[in-house]
Amino acid sequence: MHVLVVTCSASGDDARIVHREARALLEHGHRVTLVACAPASTTDDPPGLARVVIPRASGRRRFASWKAARAAVTRHLPESDLLLIHDPELVPVLLARRPPVPVVWDVREDYVASVTDRRWIPHVARPAMRAVVRGVHSLAARRCHLVLAEDSYVEVVGTAPVVPNSTWVPDVAAPARRAPGERPEVVYVGRLSVGRGALEMVALGRLLGDEARVVLIGAADDDVTAVVRAAADEGVVEWTGPLPNPVALERVDGALAGLALLHPLANYVHSRPTKVLEYSARGVPYITTPLPLAVEAAERSGAGVVTPHGDVAAVADAVRALAADPDRRDDWGRRAHADAQEHYNWQRDGERFVSLLVGWAEAGRAGR
Repeated sequence: MHVLVVTCSASGDDARIVHREARALLEHGHRVTLVACAPASTTDDPPGLARVVIPRASGRRRFASWKAARAAVTRHLPESDLLLIHDPELVPVLLARRPPVPVVWDVREDYVASVTDRRWIPHVARPAMRAVVRGVHSLAARRCHLVLAEDSYVEVVGTAPVVPNSTWVPDVAAPARRAPGERPEVVYVGRLSVGRGALEMVALGRLLGDEARVVLIGAADDDVTAVVRAAADEGVVEWTGPLPNPVALERVDGALAGLALLHPLANYVHSRPTKVLEYSARGVPYITTPLPLAVEAAERSGAGVVTPHGDVAAVADAVRALAADPDRRDDWGRRAHADAQEHYNWQRDGERFVSLLVGWAEAGRAGR
């Protein structure tokens, strides 16, 4: 089948969209055309991925992206068997008229709750925006199939198949890096925002000093960019900016620990911390705030340290304890990798994702 994938707000090399879903489809012999903003690099694209570049919807600047997305879909839909969308705003933009092929919306967040974490939305407008998102859910339930990235999203959008936001798990995890005289690294991968602990990670870099290097990999929200850039210029942290997911995860390999210092925002409280599972897949222990599913993973695997929200000193102590005990770090790394193989494995979840899409595409062809 030919799957037309569209996102206007995600990055052009988004991990779930490009490196999990598109890669799984391509490896099963299907064709994929991705309509998205330009990636930082196409070097790490899955082989065979076709791209159509559109402007990215960012903050309140969204209309140009919506217009370009509609034009691209109009152009490519006649040769497609299924339309896969990734943003709630695309539901009304693309489904005002019912497309001639099945449409799937991959629900990757609790979008009603995530309004709180969209700092570009004025506080006074947030109740109205939540109502709009609920209306989008209602329209989507009538016009398309849904795939949920979390079990908890059933309470928000209704019953639908769940394909967890898991990750590819290497057969063997990389060993810890221990070059003589080199500072150990603690690494964060993902969007840098207030709600995701950007300010705490900068403070951690200052607190650790020469004891360990704090490496931040990802794009920064506008309201934290100046703080992160200043810390990087001072050498307090290393900030790489956004990297393709495979490249970012290679940088995680062998790190002392991964950081997942999310705040207790409604969008995060009932979600799997993607960072925890990505660090685990690479055989890297992690330090996390006490979100319920992160605590559950740490207790089950014995591979993570749970620290209080906002307690940077506790995070620094956890880093020092791991650095002082290499054997424990290695044992936790093995535990993390085994836990990911059992619970966060995209090799398994990707099979189900592809099977769902094939079934809907076949039913659509039969209906036509």
